[in-house]
Amino acid sequence: MLSKAQVISLDTAEEAMGNAGSQNVFLVDLNSIVTGTFGQMDHDFAAYLRSFALLRPCYLITSVSYNELMTRVPSSVRRAFRGIFVSSGAELWCGDEIVERHEHCFSDDLYEYLVKVVQNSGYPVKIAPVIENGPATLRVCLAGTQATIGQLNAYLEWETEHNELPLIVSELKSKFPDHRVCQDSDASLLISPETLTTALVYRHIAAENEGARLIGYLSERAANSFARPLCETLSSLDQMTAVGGPSDLSQLMRYEIRRETARKLSAAE
Repeated sequence: MLSKAQVISLDTAEEAMGNAGSQNVFLVDLNSIVTGTFGQMDHDFAAYLRSFALLRPCYLITSVSYNELMTRVPSSVRRAFRGIFVSSGAELWCGDEIVERHEHCFSDDLYEYLVKVVQNSGYPVKIAPVIENGPATLRVCLAGTQATIGQLNAYLEWETEHNELPLIVSELKSKFPDHRVCQDSDASLLISPETLTTALVYRHIAAENEGARLIGYLSERAANSFARPLCETLSSLDQMTAVGGPSDLSQLMRYEIRRETARKLSAAE
């Protein structure tokens, strides 16, 4: 998937980090710090991540809106990040304030086609609204973009049996080749214009941290969907590690802390 950056497993991430000579800048996605679609952050892990982010340049990226992010990540953790990119990078937030926003007006043809897609879906219990408008994204969730856990679980059970979403994604990609279409969760698909992708996130971080090395800890879902353009833009010096969730991320953060401590002790001798 990634042609330039080092793409490594969790088993080899620590060794690669230890060989890094330049300053490291860290990037995580929402799925790497919470568990499940409606998951909340573990209290102890939240405190650990906050401490880590306060002492190092750290960024967070997600495909969801900032309003949804606020329900899942506590304020103390959000404020520790140097920047939070939401809606697949269309908005940048710092300290609960928006500092950058990209907008896109989707065509009437696309909206009309999405209405037909929803109408033709075999799922029998669609709950409006099923389309969520972001600043430069459209999310479609047939269970309803405001579905409860029970409603979402019912849809996921149906989708697991019928596997309809991948077919809809392929159909939209073929019909609208100038848009990025991906399945950003088990229950939803995401549409964004080809001109406004997460590649802009990498360019922003690189410009703000000149000469630094980007260390990304992303869930496989993020790396293979909305964050893929970002991953494809990475340089050969950067590193991307697929993590399964907070447990994997904790392990990598502990190693980074040990590495930094050892380096400081060596420099003091």
